[in-house]
Amino acid sequence: MHAPKILRCLALLLKVDLHVHTVYSDGRGTVEEVLRVARAKDLDGLAITDHATLDGYFEAKSYESGLFILPGYEVPTDAGHVLVLGLEMLPPERGFMRYEELIKWARDNGGFTVLAHPAVGRAKWDKWVRCKPDAVEALNASYPFSRYFVRKGLKIASRLSVPAVGGSDAHYPRCVGDAYTIVDVGDLSFPLKALKNGIVGFDGRLSPLLARLRIGVGYMLSALI
Repeated sequence: MHAPKILRCLALLLKVDLHVHTVYSDGRGTVEEVLRVARAKDLDGLAITDHATLDGYFEAKSYESGLFILPGYEVPTDAGHVLVLGLEMLPPERGFMRYEELIKWARDNGGFTVLAHPAVGRAKWDKWVRCKPDAVEALNASYPFSRYFVRKGLKIASRLSVPAVGGSDAHYPRCVGDAYTIVDVGDLSFPLKALKNGIVGFDGRLSPLLARLRIGVGYMLSALI
């Protein structure tokens, strides 16, 4: 499932962190800090996925960072959180949405959907199977304790027959790029076409323990409510 790093030298493969937060929602890092860390960690691109806003994305696009910047946002639903990528417009409802309505809306508008950190919390198989996302976030660098959650995420992706991806879910700048997705861009038409057709795998590691405890444990507690 993990793409060998040597392939990156032999093909048009990019390292892209698909799940990053900034001060425009609940992140601690400014857009400039996020971009600086992304470059330092040798990323090729990232998605700014703040909650209910594209302001971080538009600021990131205004800089000549040398990175591919993908529009995105994270939406809470009745079947878990969903990342909507590739659209420069927000959904009709800015907060909580019904899962199936969000997936269909994103698909109708040409977006790409990722089931975010689904290994934490109760599985919603009826909704996930009836209306599949485009991908499942198997490696979330903010998972709190162990790679048990990664294995569970891989099983979810396998059962749904969709690609498994990775993202840092960074809320602190230093965590950007701790996990990422490897994308074969083919003819360099990145990002959306490549995401839909060229996901090779994912790689990375869990973020530092303190950051994971601050973010990941919150996910677990909210899943119990």
